[in-house]
Amino acid sequence: MSALELTIPAFLALPLLGFFASLLMDGRRERALSALAYGTVGLQLVLILGYSAFWLASGAPRVDVREVVLYSNAHYEFYLDLFFDGVGATYMAVGALLTFLITVYSRYYLHREQGYKRFFNTILLFYLGYCTTVLGGNFETLFVGWEVLGISSFLLIAFYRDRYLPVKNAVKVFSIYRLADIALILVMWLSHHLWHANISFSRLEDTAAVQEILAQHAGSAALLATLLVLAAMAKSALFPFSPWLPRAMEGPTPSSAIFYGSLSVHMGVFLLLRTMPFWEHIWQMRVLIAAVGIVSSALAAPTARVQSNIKAQVAYASIAQIGLIFIELALGLDWLALLHFAGNAFLRTYQLLVSPSVVTYLIREQSYSFVPRQRNVEDSFPRRIETTLYVLSLKEWSLEPFLYRWFWSPMKRLGMGLEFLTVQRVRLFIVPVLGMALFLSLNRD
Repeated sequence: MSALELTIPAFLALPLLGFFASLLMDGRRERALSALAYGTVGLQLVLILGYSAFWLASGAPRVDVREVVLYSNAHYEFYLDLFFDGVGATYMAVGALLTFLITVYSRYYLHREQGYKRFFNTILLFYLGYCTTVLGGNFETLFVGWEVLGISSFLLIAFYRDRYLPVKNAVKVFSIYRLADIALILVMWLSHHLWHANISFSRLEDTAAVQEILAQHAGSAALLATLLVLAAMAKSALFPFSPWLPRAMEGPTPSSAIFYGSLSVHMGVFLLLRTMPFWEHIWQMRVLIAAVGIVSSALAAPTARVQSNIKAQVAYASIAQIGLIFIELALGLDWLALLHFAGNAFLRTYQLLVSPSVVTYLIREQSYSFVPRQRNVEDSFPRRIETTLYVLSLKEWSLEPFLYRWFWSPMKRLGMGLEFLTVQRVRLFIVPVLGMALFLSLNRD
């Protein structure tokens, strides 16, 4: 194995060791906990930058490392695969830098907070999941990191677990994440049927093999691509799943910045970038991705302007930009999408971190100075259209009631039905067993 291949596993080993070390530390030692967190991520940042420089000097090859086979039989092989290319280099560098900044910021922001240790444990768990997702060389490895991201996201939204609203919103977000997980599981299942193997992302670079699959199994390939887009939409909070993103801002401000302003919310973009060699040959998928991006941006931009909560404003502004990134991907501008991702991630992180100071400043300034309302493009619309647009944006286009009716309520009814069936089966099993036990005990006497 080359030096490039030997180094990649260290990018997962370092955050894994940091996470377990943080679990064993005393929660009262705030300075040591925070130092471990930003020391781990800081060292990771230095390694990534050094590795990326060496990788570029070596000609920027695609590095595919098949690590370990966990299960194998005659028809299927489950193995962990690590993959590094330009997309991975960008996401790893941006993720390491932003996570390092967040851990340094959180050291003082969360001083004497009751869940200080829990916060840094979860941040390190999140970073481990992020690195696993970005470096995943096949759907199975990516899914492991994808799930860790979902779990850590749920824990950070419900960080203030003694309050009702954070826990409620955490469950909402987790349910949307489950939809993305189901779509990704079905993608794995379909990919096994199409290729009759555990497909790695490096094999998707083989244009001839992909074209052959598309020619022989056009319907299944279109379904697989549609599921990929669905998983990306749910993970990146695009239409119609947009309302979960502002609801996820219930956690501490640093976690909102790292999750829903910069890194986690761009995982849908990453999924499309990673699988682009497959779906870019299906023109219907490009139209679908562009349509989702256009609708999401068109609805999120005016919604962001009428929000009274500064975190919700940033959330919808981020959705609008991610919608534009989807359009760029549909047009085949993957390099522009990567640049847009980095710029949007840094901007939203900065906006969320300074949001408490901005609110304080605005509250103070409005008592001393009056700024007249400036005219904008909406003022040129007819009054009825302007009012309608304002009310719809204020109601967030009624997407949350839509999700309640067609997603959350059916899930509740399904859960209650399954619970009822389980109870009935248990009763049908327990009653004969208890009767038989009583009969045997009486006969024994």
